[in-house]
Amino acid sequence: MFAIQIRDYGAVDVFEEVETPRPKIKPKQVLVKQHAVAIDPYDVKFRQGLMGKDQQPPIVTGSSVAGEVVAVGDKVQAFKVGDRVAASPHLRSYAEYVAVGQSQLAQIPATVSYELAAAAALGVQTAYQLTEKVLELYPGQSVLVHGGAGSIGFAVLQFAKHHGIHDLYTTASGQGVGFLRNFDTRLRVIDYRKEDFTKKVPLFDRIVDPIGGSVLQKSLTVLKSTGKLISTVADADDPRVEHFFMKSNGEDLAAVLHQLATDELYLEIAAVAPFNVENLRRFQQAQHVVGKLVLTFASN
Repeated sequence: MFAIQIRDYGAVDVFEEVETPRPKIKPKQVLVKQHAVAIDPYDVKFRQGLMGKDQQPPIVTGSSVAGEVVAVGDKVQAFKVGDRVAASPHLRSYAEYVAVGQSQLAQIPATVSYELAAAAALGVQTAYQLTEKVLELYPGQSVLVHGGAGSIGFAVLQFAKHHGIHDLYTTASGQGVGFLRNFDTRLRVIDYRKEDFTKKVPLFDRIVDPIGGSVLQKSLTVLKSTGKLISTVADADDPRVEHFFMKSNGEDLAAVLHQLATDELYLEIAAVAPFNVENLRRFQQAQHVVGKLVLTFASN
């Protein structure tokens, strides 16, 4: 099968096209023929070696699956050949076929495209778990979400509104500022390149940080003593801070895809291109893009 691997950690030129055997599935796995894969910040950081270098290249990377089931393991009961499914495995998705554990899989509703499902698999699933299982949101709270135009931040903003949060702030820059202000005129959008987000804001009950570094440290100055800061990228020596890792879960992803199907959730697709090494390199180098970048596989 056709796949793209990294021959080492580094810049985008480490990507190379390869022919590799089709994966053999275990009893609780299905084999998915890929239709679409999204570019996620995690994928970029992994290729750069910023997520650690414990695994020895060459490695087929990528962390989103959206495609059709072509084979099922002996102990798989919830899925069958022909099902449209999505998942967020750890690596292996920059390939024509991916073996995925049934516990990570979700059925894609008929009205949701493969492109949307791939775009939601990692970032939006992360936002869903963070919002529904960790943040403990209640009406009347004040919430700050950093990087509101990003995949995680944009979904958290929408999920927070579902919980009755109206005192909602976010940071963004460039095109992201206008995009967010147009999306919701009631949202308080701070252009962090022009404004200090710690000025003229309330103390927050909850802060979501997908950025880390100085942003996390400055955020602590506007967090209530009883507040909670959830970061997807870093930790801090402060009892109010929790470092959150998404654990791929098919039921959670199914809930996300249902909200996309019923228009309770909106997801922006910035660009779609064919899956090949040139486009993968180009998309992984893109910066300050509003919306997801998705690669699609030729049907045959």
